[in-house]
Formats: sequence, structure tokens, C-alpha cells
Amino acid sequence: MTKQCRHFNDCSFVLTYVRRVKPHWDDFVSHYCNGDFQDVCKRLDWFREKGCAPPPELMPTGNRVPAMIDQ
Repeated sequence: MTKQCRHFNDCSFVLTYVRRVKPHWDDFVSHYCNGDFQDVCKRLDWFREKGCAPPPELMPTGNRVPAMIDQ
């Protein structure tokens, strides 16, 4: 079983957006933050490559949060 992402509790994406669309993104979080998709998470790539937190609107898929949610 994969461990929860070490950035989960202070992840600006999770803190800003996931609560807004709960429960619709629950599976999304369980796969990327708590599951086997961590190795393809673009937010984790950003942390590794740039050494800082990515912008909140960057989704783990690498896409931006849709504008209708960002309002």
C-alpha cells in the first residue's frame, strides 16, 4: 500500500480546491495523494525540480483547475 504524499497536509491544491468540490474529487485525491499515481503527480515533479511549492491551481495531472471552479 502506498503512503500518503508527504505534502498532503500542506498542499495548496488540496487545501484550496478539493474541499470546494468534495466529494467529486475524492477518487482523484485517493489515487494521486494516497495511491499509486503519486509517481506521475505533476505537483510532486514541481517540488522535486524547482524546490518550492507549485501554484495551487496546478492539478496533479499537470492541468490547471477549470476556471468555473477557480471562481
